[in-house]
Amino acid sequence: MSKSWEGKDWKVKVLHSSAGVATQILISTLESDLLIDVGDGTLRDLIKLDYDFNHLKAILITHEHFDHIGGLWSLLGFLRMIGRTQELTLITPQSSSEVKNIVSSFIKVYTRTIHFEIVLNELSDRQKMSIDNVGVQAFSVIHRGSTSINGLGKLIPAFGYSISYNKQRVVASGDTGNCQSLRTFAKDADLAIIEATLKQKTVENAEVHLTVKEASDIGKTAKKYFLIHQES
Repeated sequence: MSKSWEGKDWKVKVLHSSAGVATQILISTLESDLLIDVGDGTLRDLIKLDYDFNHLKAILITHEHFDHIGGLWSLLGFLRMIGRTQELTLITPQSSSEVKNIVSSFIKVYTRTIHFEIVLNELSDRQKMSIDNVGVQAFSVIHRGSTSINGLGKLIPAFGYSISYNKQRVVASGDTGNCQSLRTFAKDADLAIIEATLKQKTVENAEVHLTVKEASDIGKTAKKYFLIHQES
């Protein structure tokens, strides 16, 4: 699966996205690149592109389920191996803990041989920040996990992101139930990347994911949209 978009001097490429496996989205600008999520296989996907890892400036984590952060350790390990020296920024929702634990464990294991700083920024709802000339705004969405044995999980810290560059705007939903914040930010975006995991909505999964119809209805309010995170 490959979905790409080109704006004014920037590009967006969905490297991979399938529910319960992995999601990783690459945003490339003239100055630097950002990843939205870093699921399993991110390193492989970037190497297939003959990617220049020195261009990667930040990783935006939508939430801490394994299919969105499972590739973080291997990517950090590769950056260490190739001798990266420039700072790497990781952005997460406030009150997240798993990325913190991964980063602290990685630093503990390799403390003497890491030559780049890992900066962790925890954002709050609607908070903005800049990465080079890229504007990033986080917005809270509704999301729960579920497993076949344990059933429906608790609400977790989860973000969508609105990314602005060269007077254009790209919105990524993250994993989410149907919520007003996503509808607000998707409206009039140049590109909306919307998760569409469910075929049918039930009471049990209403706050876990969007249906294809819900995602399409939201996506149509943007100038262009992709549906991602669909079941394999």
